[in-house]
Amino acid sequence: MIYLNLFLISIIFPILIFIFESYPRFFNRKFGVDIWTHLLYLKEYHRQGGVPQTLDKGFLVGGEYDYPPVFITILSKFPEKMVEKFEFLFSPFFDSLHLILIFFISYYLSGNLFLALLTQILYCLTPIIVLENSSATPRSLGYMLFTIFMFSLFLFVQTNIIYLFILSLVAGCFIFLSHRFTAQGALFFVIFFSLFEKNGVYLISYALSFLLAIIVSKGLYLRVLRGHIGNLKFWYKVIDYRFSHQILGNYKEHKTQDFVFKMYNQFLKFPPFVLAITNPWTLPVLFYFGKTQLLTPVLKEAFELVLLSYIFSLLIIWVPKLRFLGEGQRYLELTAFPAAFLSSKLLIETLLHSTYSSAYIFIYIATALLALITIVVIQRKAIIKDTLRTITPDMQSMFSYLKSLKKKPNLLCIPHQITTNTIFHTGCSVFVNADYRNIDKISEIYPYLKVPVKKALEKYNLDAVLLNEKYATIKDLKIKEFREVKRFGTFVLLKFD
Repeated sequence: MIYLNLFLISIIFPILIFIFESYPRFFNRKFGVDIWTHLLYLKEYHRQGGVPQTLDKGFLVGGEYDYPPVFITILSKFPEKMVEKFEFLFSPFFDSLHLILIFFISYYLSGNLFLALLTQILYCLTPIIVLENSSATPRSLGYMLFTIFMFSLFLFVQTNIIYLFILSLVAGCFIFLSHRFTAQGALFFVIFFSLFEKNGVYLISYALSFLLAIIVSKGLYLRVLRGHIGNLKFWYKVIDYRFSHQILGNYKEHKTQDFVFKMYNQFLKFPPFVLAITNPWTLPVLFYFGKTQLLTPVLKEAFELVLLSYIFSLLIIWVPKLRFLGEGQRYLELTAFPAAFLSSKLLIETLLHSTYSSAYIFIYIATALLALITIVVIQRKAIIKDTLRTITPDMQSMFSYLKSLKKKPNLLCIPHQITTNTIFHTGCSVFVNADYRNIDKISEIYPYLKVPVKKALEKYNLDAVLLNEKYATIKDLKIKEFREVKRFGTFVLLKFD
């Protein structure tokens, strides 16, 4: 009976976070970038009768399927039309499962029900976690698996219970097969713990998980790995232009209406700002720096995990040559749970018993309110009111027109982020890579245009440009001889003579 009661208590905040993360999409049902790629993968999954082997339909730069297969396999278990209509509910669902797991791990580590609930609350008020779950991606699934992987190892090191090590292998295997960034982040962490804790069990578990992923996927993971390496090599070469304007060049030199680009620009100006906007609960954890004697061995490792994630974040944002390893704030996403737990533990077990307890309570409440305001503002500006990552009525009209054409043109899309969206909704072929090994083949047009538009069309045998003039105007393309084939508001189809 006690376990049933604990479960019922544990699902209160998961239900609330599910609603909170998904509600913006009820106002903007057509928001998303990566989702259209996943839906194209799903179409190919059903067409090929399983995880796709190759991807060439619609992708002018075809290739092999090299994305982790677990997410698409999960999506394939639901009716295709239902997934397309309600894709935005999957990520919040996985995050809700993660939150239930967080409750039970917190309760196990502390024996304190209130601390477990407070950990859930602080996790829910971690801005980057909430905002990343606005459309269907495997991130929340990957982060849940990361929690299982790391804490299984932390507990195994202290208890030598072999089942915990086996659990880490299973979780690690599914990390490799679910989310590339989580697998990459986990590698850095296990290297650190193996070296500084002088315990090779972390790297051994990671290596065995890697081998298990290859076996379970019948070699498919090797394709995923090749794509992952190819993607890293590409961004290493062009990382200075990660958030550039495709036509106008580096975003630093031009004004942009893109709220996401503006926000990232602030990260680059003052990297510690990443704390306030992504995971403010990392800051209270720093209290334990030099005071780890107050922590159990497992929580000491959890503290090191949070501290290391913050160091990674700052280094990757501060050092330009390291930015190819991913957006720095994502490392804070991986450690959102231990940050929330240690911040909760600090308040309940230490700060509430100090002379200035009222002041500390006020600081926590103020931080929570600021985090909530940050989440709501970004949800409104970057999701509900978004137009650059959303299928607007003008865009829908253009898609309908293109879909109606008997002879589909080969397209160059500007901005590039509407490429897979265009393939999915029109059936046209678009100049975009199907796999990450071939991303170099589009380097002349992405992340910024290195050659004149007309030359790009001639070189790659493209028929027309699909342009969103809210992103760049026809004048910005610097082309004199062109023909406007069709226009719907800011969306225009251009051919060049």
